[in-house]
Amino acid sequence: MANTGKVLFISAPIGSGHIRAAQAVAAALEAKDASIHTRLANVFDFFSPAIGKTILNTYLRILRIFPQAYGMAYGWGNTSRLALIGRNLISGYLAGRMLGFIERYQPSAIVCTHATPAGLIAHLIRQGKITVPAVAIVTDFVVHRLWVYPEFSYYYVADEELRRYLANNGIPLERSEVSGIPISSRFAEKPITNKLFKKLGLTDGLPAILIMGGGAGALPLDEIVAACDGLSTPLQMIVVAGHNKAMYDKLSKLQNRCRKPLKLYGFADNVHELMQAAHLVISKPGGVSSAEALAVGLPIIIYRPIPGQEEANTVYLTRHGAAHRAETAGDVKQIVSSLLQDEAARQAFGQRASNLGKPQAAEHIAEGILRIMDR
Repeated sequence: MANTGKVLFISAPIGSGHIRAAQAVAAALEAKDASIHTRLANVFDFFSPAIGKTILNTYLRILRIFPQAYGMAYGWGNTSRLALIGRNLISGYLAGRMLGFIERYQPSAIVCTHATPAGLIAHLIRQGKITVPAVAIVTDFVVHRLWVYPEFSYYYVADEELRRYLANNGIPLERSEVSGIPISSRFAEKPITNKLFKKLGLTDGLPAILIMGGGAGALPLDEIVAACDGLSTPLQMIVVAGHNKAMYDKLSKLQNRCRKPLKLYGFADNVHELMQAAHLVISKPGGVSSAEALAVGLPIIIYRPIPGQEEANTVYLTRHGAAHRAETAGDVKQIVSSLLQDEAARQAFGQRASNLGKPQAAEHIAEGILRIMDR
């Protein structure tokens, strides 16, 4: 394929972070070079709608009802030879559905922010069906083995340890780089706090606790709100329920009974402002949402991580002193109380988060993609 100045991003809607990472790098590319045209494709678009919906609903149901099953599947896929064979068979079956789209778009480079489309692209390269460079952006603080494809030209990862993992699994060090997890440039902004509080309808001078359940609103947000509301320490709460309408309705009823001020959102497109206004965040440890919090220097309280990449992200963040782990609403209550009553400890916590953050990751990756396209 000729150098057309087009970059195709392929992601998956398994959590919103993979798509946000692709959008961040696409925006950075277009900002750096106005002649670049980007397009974001969802890997589920290449399946029948019924199959894509079934896969997504099954995934969410497993996480809600039996998350240990997901953890076992994650671990099996990271160690089993049969998993690799299965991966290749599935990729071979599905890749043909993607090829026609790629041939029509004629990209100069392909960028994957999820392991599933990465497998399909690797299969097409292996078969000689596409010849443009392929770039992988790993959006967690861990690399699963199903991310590893020697056909990819380059890997961008969050930490040096991940580069070593890739090197031990056949990806030379010169084909990977520590960039951080890409996030929107809006998280690098430094707003004036009192103006931001006024814009968001918050009480100036009152510590704000941001409580988020991910795009699917998977956490028991009502239990966490009740725990924080029971604290004697003065605070206000910002709660984002995501697409979980049932939880939003439950919180809406709870809001009127809370002693603490509570600002409630469903899906929020201004998470950067909510994080910039907050003193703490209680959330799931998704790779992208964690990277956003780190960029803002926001201390993270991780609530009951799911086995798999969430557990691995939690280990990484707690090991670096940028997060606390909570298994119960009681744990949350104790940690929030401790951090709000000890300003020095909270600021040190936030500084460690900030030191770990890489708010320029998307710009860094965009520069690398432009170099690859010029070869």
